[in-house]
Amino acid sequence: MANTQLQHRYVHGLDGLRALAVIFVFAYHYGFSWASGGFLGVSIFFVLSGYLITSILLKQYDEHQKLLLPSFFKSRIRRLFPAAFFMVVCVVAWTVLFKPSLLSTLQGDAIAGLLYISNWWFIFQDVSYFDSFQSPSPIKNLWSLAIEEQFYIIWPLLLLIGLRFTRKKKTVLFIISCGALVSALLMGALYEPGMDPSRVYYGTDTRSFELLIGCCLAFVWPLYRLSSKNVPSTGKFILNVAGLTSLLLVFLCTSLLNEFAPSMYRGGMFLVSLNAAVLVATISHPSSIIGKLLSFKPLRWIGTRSYGIYLWHYPIITLTTPTTEFGEFNYVHISLQVIATCFIAEISYRFIEQPIRKEGFKTFFRQTLPTFKPSATFRSHLKFAAPIVFVIFFLLFTLGVTGILEPKKTESKQPEAVHIETTAKPISQDNNLKEKESSAKEPSYTQVLSIGDSVMLNLADPLQETYPNIVIDGKVGRQLSEALNVAKNYAQFNEPSSAVIIQLGTNGYFTEEQLDELLKQFSKADVYLINARVPRQWETEVNEKLEKAAKESKNVMLVDWHTLGANHPEYFTKDGVHLLPEGAEQLTKLIYKAMLKSTDIS
Repeated sequence: MANTQLQHRYVHGLDGLRALAVIFVFAYHYGFSWASGGFLGVSIFFVLSGYLITSILLKQYDEHQKLLLPSFFKSRIRRLFPAAFFMVVCVVAWTVLFKPSLLSTLQGDAIAGLLYISNWWFIFQDVSYFDSFQSPSPIKNLWSLAIEEQFYIIWPLLLLIGLRFTRKKKTVLFIISCGALVSALLMGALYEPGMDPSRVYYGTDTRSFELLIGCCLAFVWPLYRLSSKNVPSTGKFILNVAGLTSLLLVFLCTSLLNEFAPSMYRGGMFLVSLNAAVLVATISHPSSIIGKLLSFKPLRWIGTRSYGIYLWHYPIITLTTPTTEFGEFNYVHISLQVIATCFIAEISYRFIEQPIRKEGFKTFFRQTLPTFKPSATFRSHLKFAAPIVFVIFFLLFTLGVTGILEPKKTESKQPEAVHIETTAKPISQDNNLKEKESSAKEPSYTQVLSIGDSVMLNLADPLQETYPNIVIDGKVGRQLSEALNVAKNYAQFNEPSSAVIIQLGTNGYFTEEQLDELLKQFSKADVYLINARVPRQWETEVNEKLEKAAKESKNVMLVDWHTLGANHPEYFTKDGVHLLPEGAEQLTKLIYKAMLKSTDIS
């Protein structure tokens, strides 16, 4: 029996859409400002997957009055697993050879990736999608493939039950639509503004609406029934205007939106997915001009290799970008990484994905078994060597995942304490900065409070030397939203003779309302806001909010660490964020100068 999937009209324009989606994701992971919403490329993939898979299944059901589930699952395994397995094995083997410090991170990630449960693994391991400080997993991008595979397993069974019991496609469509709404509402309900949104970003439950929107489209716009025959000129005009409008909206969303805006999780992604469905629908129609434009050959090439490009781009970026370059743009390195990604994706597509997809596993292994002949050509020598190299890589993968080759853990220079707090010391009249600025006045506060994240932990020693009456409350990974409850423990510092130093924003976005709420708890004290030097997507937005708060409140002063730190990379550890002793000393001096200036003004 012929494969049902091959009976579909092939839409080259959808390859072009895949190309745009993977380019958006690629640019987002590089941190390009024009692609702050590039993560929405995954939403496009989800909608497209839901549409194409449901179109295939509905065609099967119309022709056979049943779903050919064994052949469907077999085709999905052939399509997805080999390339992912190849990538995971190579990444772990490379890590064993060149970056063994990452093995402890990769062990669980690799197993979860191959079992297609990465998204839930990262949720339960509390791995942020947006944080790249704590040894980011080079295969973190497998979270989206996990959601798709879970969908491929569960959805055909649910669809079959729905078609069998209701026997009315309209009823099934209504149920699917309700499911999409429930998923979108769940995302909004679970999202907490100012907190890391990774839980709702990774969750199958909170991302299913994107796939289900594509499923709904397959019911109302079935791919195998679309035809350019008997389409009036008015219909073609509406089709192409809708397609052009939705494509422009995709570019606008990619450029203007960002992953920390609360609106994204409270209906924003839902609307983006609806727009993606409109774009998919228009491209799929034979009369679509947008479909023809996106059939441009270079786009089609990227689109047909988009799976391999998506698989390989993130590990290549993570494993070959020095930590000092995160958030910066070394265009030579970026160009080499793009070339490497496309080259490996082509190898994966040509020698792994396509052969297995067309011929199956048995034929593939039979043809790739090494056979060496003395008079063989270079190509046959290569064919002989390739499987042997992969076997070696697989052995390294096995040793790495099992932990046999895991290096002994060494003490990290970064403070490991989750939380430190010093007790206020008696005020000493003789205690001053070692290199005190020449001034007739000095900061005269009876007590000083400092609240921050891991950067505050770096500052602990020089701050205690400078301010003997200081209380320091720092915690690794702290978000500003968490500090709202922490601040309630220090109500005694809300008085005119107190100074409160706040250093937050390293770990992500926060809202203006949250910052205002935090500052209101110290409305009587002098507050010193340290802006962020963090080469990540949220740096600009965080610093703009801190600067605005300092301008609007008389008791709030901005400590401009960003400007000083940006000109002195030698102050930072390799991640470009945490401080070396010299950096901690310089930031402490900057705080001291701000206090002097405030005292002079008062």
